Amino acid sequence: MAKKAFDPSSLQAFGHAAAGHDGVLSDASGSVVVKPCTQAEIDFYESVTASHPDLAPHLPTYMGTLSLGADQKVVTGDAESGMIQTANGLERLHGRKLETEVHIVLENITHGFKKPNVLDLKLGAQLWDEAAKLEKRARLDEVSAKTTSGSLGFRIAGMRTYKGEPVPEVDETLKEFVDKIDQSGTWVYNKMYGRKFNAEDVMEGFVAYVLPQSRSKAGLERAEEVLTYFSKEVADIQKAFESKESRMYSASILLVYEGDLEEYAKTKETLAAAAKEPTDEDDEEKDLPKLAAVKMIDFAHATWHPGKGPDENALQGIRSAEKILKDLLDQVKVDLAKA
Repeated sequence: MAKKAFDPSSLQAFGHAAAGHDGVLSDASGSVVVKPCTQAEIDFYESVTASHPDLAPHLPTYMGTLSLGADQKVVTGDAESGMIQTANGLERLHGRKLETEVHIVLENITHGFKKPNVLDLKLGAQLWDEAAKLEKRARLDEVSAKTTSGSLGFRIAGMRTYKGEPVPEVDETLKEFVDKIDQSGTWVYNKMYGRKFNAEDVMEGFVAYVLPQSRSKAGLERAEEVLTYFSKEVADIQKAFESKESRMYSASILLVYEGDLEEYAKTKETLAAAAKEPTDEDDEEKDLPKLAAVKMIDFAHATWHPGKGPDENALQGIRSAEKILKDLLDQVKVDLAKA
């Protein structure tokens, strides 16, 4: 396979993650993410491309791999991926850096948003794969038992929301859960935020995500539209994986929507106008803004198991998340009718 030289000096820290490992990078345009990975994750993406194309719409576009050695001035990547120049600059996220030079290059799901509001839902009551040591199994089992991972099959692993400007002060009850507040008005919640919920009150986290500012009519209308979309996409993911015999420990569903209300309205107008324009197959795909996106991510511990049936461990979390999204949608519709 043909190789292409890359300039690692153009890589920069990826700033829109809600959760994840250290060392996640992005290219200068922001359209791709470059992250340390395991061979299992590469194998999973390549097997989807080769044998499970029906899953591809529910995953970030896979663009190949590259090596980022600490002493290398130039690294190589897959020329067929269409990747642009990429590279160094790290930002602390929620997780330890994988000790590997191999990186996977994927579509950046938050690209196309001005203020992406991001929710990472980690799936599964069992969070470890069969290769995990007993000590790790015990630690993760304790996390599961004390959080909604055990009761619902998922937990909020990370969240970032645009609060607007001027940036509101963090309530005392949330100070230990908000790691970062940037000047643009975005709050970044840490992994402990999701661990504080139980099955009875986890809805609060979803409300904080889809209604991060005021309950204005415009905010409620956006929440209704976004929740309708989220619910359908998660249901489609559920249906797709119910037909697969896989095991995906600690995979996530990533939910994204435009957090700036004015930008959200402008994007709706832009997309409506684009839909009316005549299409030409020879034209390059336009780089249009986005209203919302839902993808499955994080396949470091994903494998195929023919003959063993669907992955009920992950599917429990997907079904629970879909129910909560639908319940919240019903609640928002009631609130909107009163607005």
